[in-house]
Amino acid sequence: MAIEGRMNGSTVGRALDCVVLFDIDGTLLTGPGRSPTPGMVAMDASAHRMTGHAGLHHRVEFAGRTDRQIARDLLLAGGRGDPTEEEVASLIETYLEALERGVRQRAYRPLGQVREAVEALRGRGAVVGLGTGNVVRGARVKLESAGLLDLFDLSLGGYGDDADSRDGLLRVGARRCDPAGRLPVVVVGDTPHDVRAALAIEARCIAVTTGFYDAQVLRASGADDVIDVLDAGIVGRLERMLGAG
Repeated sequence: MAIEGRMNGSTVGRALDCVVLFDIDGTLLTGPGRSPTPGMVAMDASAHRMTGHAGLHHRVEFAGRTDRQIARDLLLAGGRGDPTEEEVASLIETYLEALERGVRQRAYRPLGQVREAVEALRGRGAVVGLGTGNVVRGARVKLESAGLLDLFDLSLGGYGDDADSRDGLLRVGARRCDPAGRLPVVVVGDTPHDVRAALAIEARCIAVTTGFYDAQVLRASGADDVIDVLDAGIVGRLERMLGAG
């Protein structure tokens, strides 16, 4: 039943019954400047340590991909042939140690009004989780660095630990947020990979242009909606998208 009224000075509408899964890099946060992010620097340093080749991050796509995919491609670019699971795991462990050191010198920063967006969604009853290619330890480090860790329950999400593919980790995240599978799922991300993965699990997608891709590319990838930046206005867009207004 729709509820209309006012509570504590705020308009109250019908509950926004859905799961919202947020990507992290380029969606919720970014590095402190124009140079490579702390995560890219840490991955590159770790690949250099394992392969003897520096600057491999210039030869590998990072945006929208999982840590395991990135690690495997860095090893390939460094001449490791067909990397073993042990080699991928070793690179990621070295990367995480480097990341934890790196953010002490160069912290991540939030993009837009992330806190207002997440709090507005949760205030309307949405189940908010994460759908990110970061392994969960890396997600924690990045969110804490940007001052955003308190906004998320890390048990509600899908991560690079859960699946190599982005659609696979989104399925895990959706199930953790809604074990019965009754709620519609909306993915919020900044790359065509996020959009295509959302479509693969039959979710809706709101894309943001705060990463490397512009609105035209994101719409062409199949995004249901494209916004310039995250803020509390995401609630109205979800209302229109899901017919919950």
